[in-house]
Amino acid sequence: MMKPNSVIKVQTSVNTDFFRLWLEFLRPFHRLTNKELEVATCFIKHYYELSKVISDPKILDQVSMSDEIKRKVREECNIKLPNFQVIMGKLKKNKVIVNGKINPKFIPNVTEENGYFQLLLLFELK
Repeated sequence: MMKPNSVIKVQTSVNTDFFRLWLEFLRPFHRLTNKELEVATCFIKHYYELSKVISDPKILDQVSMSDEIKRKVREECNIKLPNFQVIMGKLKKNKVIVNGKINPKFIPNVTEENGYFQLLLLFELK
């Protein structure tokens, strides 16, 4: 593979803004509304924070979609339970949540140690 020929630098830190930007870049692949994107951002942020202390992927998936985390996401996004349930249905329909866990393709593999995160878009030209 060739070296990337177009680079755009985005300055941010690993917080809610980063995960929102991540999902914004991936919008063509999930087509979420702004409110759905906000909820997905919160879930992914919690997943990332939990991944710092839970190394077992199976347990991490379970805890990140637990009732406690769902309650926290509802509170952070200021959403009542009926609306939250509708949004959860949309996240499942758009395959952001699959089989009761966050779809791995929407979870960035980010580590803060190296000081940067790269998103590579590879366009296959035919």
